[in-house]
Amino acid sequence: MKGISDYAVVYDITSDKERGKVDKVLKGFGFRIQKSVFECRMNKRTKEELIENLDKLDVQTGFVKVYRLEYSSKNVIIGKKEGNDIDEGHAYIV
Repeated sequence: MKGISDYAVVYDITSDKERGKVDKVLKGFGFRIQKSVFECRMNKRTKEELIENLDKLDVQTGFVKVYRLEYSSKNVIIGKKEGNDIDEGHAYIV
């Protein structure tokens, strides 16, 4: 899909209230892959919307980072892996 990229959005926020607000925003853009990590598939406009929505929260007790995922490298899995992935093995997060 042209113009669509996958992003990992990670956060480290100490306030439960702020963390809850960030979670609510992120659930509208992607799915949780770890406690404080979401994977989002977005185009440029959707990414800008996500960043705008997060910026409006004015997080004071931590940070949120958005990383573009690259799939040009070989898949590396470390540790025991069972079953099928939701992304059919197309995620490469190291």
